[in-house]
Amino acid sequence: MHTPSRTEPHRRSAPRPHSSEHPLVGAWLLSTVAIVDGSGHTLEHPLGPHPTGLLAYTADGHVSVSMLNPELESEPAPGTAGPVDTATLFRTSPYLGYAGTYEVAGDRVVHHLKVASLRPWVGATQERRWEIAGDRLTLHPPTEGTGQNARTPRLVWHRPAADAV
Repeated sequence: MHTPSRTEPHRRSAPRPHSSEHPLVGAWLLSTVAIVDGSGHTLEHPLGPHPTGLLAYTADGHVSVSMLNPELESEPAPGTAGPVDTATLFRTSPYLGYAGTYEVAGDRVVHHLKVASLRPWVGATQERRWEIAGDRLTLHPPTEGTGQNARTPRLVWHRPAADAV
């Protein structure tokens, strides 16, 4: 029987994609981050016009996300330790990242955060709707706000070319 060390997380069973053939499994590079309104019009690109990022889903149910605004050099804004809307967070933090486990349920992927660049995210659960078209993965986190103030983050990732790995 395996006994985890103090630094090794306890293992728990969670629904997994069941195979390395699942379309989410693998590495993805960040193409764009946009905030869109209720009709799908882009309102802003909070990580700038050329964001950098890496998203990795493993066949055994782990996820790791790193995103960087290469043009932003400032320190995170005061108040980012608590709840903050996605656009403000991306505009004020040059780097965002987290890792943990994930599970897939239809067109939803749920991330269970074990570590994160923002302390309040540790232990949080984040759900996204996902869709893949060709070599593009689009993640749709939940809409923030209501009515005319409704804003939805949209993150578009692409598979790296074989020679880019």
